[in-house]
Amino acid sequence: MCGNATFWFWVISAVPFYFATWEHYFTNTLVLPIVNGPTEGLMLIYVCHIFTFFTGAEWWAQDFRKSVPLLNWVPLVPEISLYGIVLFLMIAFAVIPTIGSNTHNVYKVVEARKGSMVLALAMLFPFGLLMAGTLVWSYLSPSDIMRNQPHLLIIGTGFAFGYLVGRMILAHLCDEPKGLKTGMCMALAYFPFAIANALTAQLDDGFVPLSLLYYTVYNYHGL
Repeated sequence: MCGNATFWFWVISAVPFYFATWEHYFTNTLVLPIVNGPTEGLMLIYVCHIFTFFTGAEWWAQDFRKSVPLLNWVPLVPEISLYGIVLFLMIAFAVIPTIGSNTHNVYKVVEARKGSMVLALAMLFPFGLLMAGTLVWSYLSPSDIMRNQPHLLIIGTGFAFGYLVGRMILAHLCDEPKGLKTGMCMALAYFPFAIANALTAQLDDGFVPLSLLYYTVYNYHGL
């Protein structure tokens, strides 16, 4: 029930995981603070799911003053959904500090080994391309895919994300040279077609070119 904000919940889940894998690639150590995602973070997710079972998903989508009656006194604040506040707090106090810590740790190792920070940052490029491609695709989608089919989009792009992480882990195990892995970008080859299809639909009164192809194949196989 988060609408287009579903994309940003996917972002705050994927970014720390990818950056932690990237950090481990260079440092050979999984550095975890006292409060971290793999333990306390997962426990928090479990608690939220169990809590939602009793309250219903609408508890997160309504105005925060309705969800938390103790905050009824808050004046002069426009209606803000509770999930919006949760999203802001997670980005400000969890994602950004984690990214900063990961980048700092990688920088120290690269400097100590007289390596290139540019090559290290290049390994983030495929992930950035995945995030940007997903955002553009969902923004241009004539059917508003992130709002109406969020599970479909996130599962699809999640497979690409899993491939990127797996490819980096494999490069780490095989002690490959540091830098951009062009093979990682192959998982993103479908993005130009998805974006072009959505853009064409925007310019052609909602007509989706590939929908005709899907319809033809679907009927050809007698499905």
